[in-house]
Amino acid sequence: MIYIDDSIMQKGLPATAGSKILEGFVSPFDATVVSRLNENTQRVKLAEFGLGDPGELPASAMLCNDVFGHVRCRAVEQGLCCIRPTYGTVSRFGLIPTASSMDQIGIVCKDPHEGFSLLSAIAGHDEKDGAMFAEKQYSYVKPDKKPEIADLSLQPLPYSGVYSQVLHILAYAEISANISRYDGIKFGFRAASYKNLDELYTKTRTEGFGLEAKLAAIMGCLILSQEYYSLYYEKAMKIRRLIKESLSFDKYDVIAMPCDSPLAVLAGLPSLAFPHKVSGVQLAADVKKEGLLLAAWEAMQ
Repeated sequence: MIYIDDSIMQKGLPATAGSKILEGFVSPFDATVVSRLNENTQRVKLAEFGLGDPGELPASAMLCNDVFGHVRCRAVEQGLCCIRPTYGTVSRFGLIPTASSMDQIGIVCKDPHEGFSLLSAIAGHDEKDGAMFAEKQYSYVKPDKKPEIADLSLQPLPYSGVYSQVLHILAYAEISANISRYDGIKFGFRAASYKNLDELYTKTRTEGFGLEAKLAAIMGCLILSQEYYSLYYEKAMKIRRLIKESLSFDKYDVIAMPCDSPLAVLAGLPSLAFPHKVSGVQLAADVKKEGLLLAAWEAMQ
């Protein structure tokens, strides 16, 4: 049994991304990742647009989109693993968007071997997603050379102090733009009574969105406004580029960091989070180097 996050479409079934605003919306088609599965599936609702704590996660494998890391951290707390593949290796066609430049369907699983096996089934180029690598298939196997875990370097990564700020500025801007389409006209929830079009929009969005989605929409509008665009959004985009350029995978193979670090999301890197000792750890590698994550995980066991 594979669980499917409610933000991933399955033909003929409701898809709400955990939000009342999409109440009554039924998927007209299957997401690409769903069409590539050969196993039984069951849907599960997480937090609205991934903005909050998802609550108890299923113990079986689950496909989901986790921009803010709430699912990743919850998975580790429950003794599970969370795999986020390289941005552009798994199709987002049929995924209800949250923050488009950071959306990526990943896997929560009991064991990384199970997760990477499932990942190999859903990954690969899809012409319906315009932001993908060309490879049609991926084989997630560990490299022959075992990583030297003893060769450790403990040092702060450049710009690590602003990772969270950059993530939230960019994500709120994109969320605000993406959820502006939900107005009660074409699909989803519509307020029961209204006098005119403006009141329909206002009442529908007021009743349909939860507190965190409203906050994201308001903050996103502010960030994208003429007054603050250069000060916040443009600057955050520049810092994001600097973060990517600061990574030196010619000097190291894998980065170990706390589970709540958003580095992999910002840089489009593959990551693996798992329980380790008293808390947990998140590993990140260079793009399309998921096999190194598996090798490093085995070395740490």
